[in-house]
Amino acid sequence: MTMKVIDISAWQGVVSVDTFRNMKSYIPGVIIRCSYTSQKSFSLHKDKYFEQNISNAYKAGMKIGVYHYSQAISETEAIKEAKFVLDIIKIHKNKISLESAFDWEFGGRLNAHVAKKMGKQRCKQICDAFCRVIRQAGFDAMVYANLSTLTGYIASDIYKTWKIWVAQYAPKCQYKHPIYMWQYTSGGHVSGISGRVDMNYLYGTAVKPVEVKKSKYTGTLPTLPKRGWFTSGDKGLQVKRLQEFLNWYFGYKKLDVDGEVGRLTMNAVSEYEGIEKLKPIDGLFGKKCLARAKTVER
Repeated sequence: MTMKVIDISAWQGVVSVDTFRNMKSYIPGVIIRCSYTSQKSFSLHKDKYFEQNISNAYKAGMKIGVYHYSQAISETEAIKEAKFVLDIIKIHKNKISLESAFDWEFGGRLNAHVAKKMGKQRCKQICDAFCRVIRQAGFDAMVYANLSTLTGYIASDIYKTWKIWVAQYAPKCQYKHPIYMWQYTSGGHVSGISGRVDMNYLYGTAVKPVEVKKSKYTGTLPTLPKRGWFTSGDKGLQVKRLQEFLNWYFGYKKLDVDGEVGRLTMNAVSEYEGIEKLKPIDGLFGKKCLARAKTVER
């Protein structure tokens, strides 16, 4: 059964309970932006009207989903975005009956040139990284992108793993794979909401997502040097093992396994410390980092 859905953000302001209640008979669903990433730098922000809008939509009996506007250009960034989203929406879990969407669209730091350079498989892995964290937290994940991004920049088999929300402003959606939701215009109008509103059809059709199971690292973890941590200039087999672990952790070849701790390896350790909330974040892989590596799953 097809359902009409709008999606809103701070651009639409605060939507009142009465407005939601009045539209519910013909537009029963709403996807609310909970957060966004800056187009100029990797900084994360909560939508300033999210709390009011989700509260009002819930009071009106709307079906509710959420989305994050992403500018992620690495899996690490996508994971940070997902964890930021979860910090916002976890207290609203009982209100959210629709999907939590990864809005991956070109803006500033994420653009066509960057995406082309990364390649389709890497772009898909970025979407995977966000959605995997969201699903592991018990929410239903979905990927949003326009038609040209889905067909030209992301590996085409993404629909086999995640529900797809396609944006194409045309009389008919031309995406050739199963569509879960179609954003068919950005020029809709809803009584009680000022300005234009994105309009969507939710079809609910999609290939059943492949279950993503977490697993622990099966490689050999490094033995720490006598000082208790790895630092710049360290070399040898144990450094190679550290680099191999970090590549597994991030899910792609982030580092050349050259057996030497340089700037890139220390930066990767700092990212690992940040994601796992290990302090201090200093790029020195030590006892806390190793202990977490023995238990972490991805």
